[in-house]
Amino acid sequence: MKEIKAYIRTPRTDEVLSALHESGINNATLTCVFAVGPNIDADDSTVNLEFGRSVNRMVKLEVICSDRQEAMIVETIRKAAHTGKPGDGIISVANLNRVVKIRTAAESIEAL
Repeated sequence: MKEIKAYIRTPRTDEVLSALHESGINNATLTCVFAVGPNIDADDSTVNLEFGRSVNRMVKLEVICSDRQEAMIVETIRKAAHTGKPGDGIISVANLNRVVKIRTAAESIEAL
């Protein structure tokens, strides 16, 4: 089992979710986040008074999947999120030791 996290531009969220849906992936978690650092898109940044610096609003997308789905999901996200500008985001993949569905106690693939 894998956990895929992608930090993507907020305006690309619909494209990414649609591409995942077309690939058969319908479950994901979205979180609104702020990106800071030298690789943010200056054209898309705003000064956040709380943080005292320029930030980009981004979306963190999380998907849990089987090992065999990993490459397809990563490539689907990468293609749909790509603009070619600095600040397009990043995708990470982590191994999961165990996944348990709270409602049914199903584990592994059955938990998805």
